[in-house]
Amino acid sequence: MGWDDRMAVEKDHLEVDGGAERCRPIELITENGFSIVRADELDGVRLSPDRIFVFVVCDPHGYELEIRVEIALAAISEIAFRSRCLISTESSYWVACAERHLADYLWEHDDYPADGTLRVDLLTPRDLNLAHRWGTT
Repeated sequence: MGWDDRMAVEKDHLEVDGGAERCRPIELITENGFSIVRADELDGVRLSPDRIFVFVVCDPHGYELEIRVEIALAAISEIAFRSRCLISTESSYWVACAERHLADYLWEHDDYPADGTLRVDLLTPRDLNLAHRWGTT
């Protein structure tokens, strides 16, 4: 039996797991084992004030906590200016930016932010480079 024949036989035995989750949210995993999921991917859009993004974070020991990341208005204004208003306040850029800052915090501190809140006051060069690419695509 050649390689192609074995592949054909194996394909015939594939089964679909009917019990598998259909819409599993995307998890971002930090190098030190924290798992980050966007809360709106778990249970639909969650209403919150502007510039606040909610994530569900699970530490390496299985403890889960909801974390709010707030982007300062000055940071949003800076990106609007630098992108020539191509990145609006409704852009998906902001949730990606908030998620990246949260992942960086978890990696650097190996712990949750105090009071379950992280405020992003300053943008990094990485944020600015991403905004430049985001605004041109």
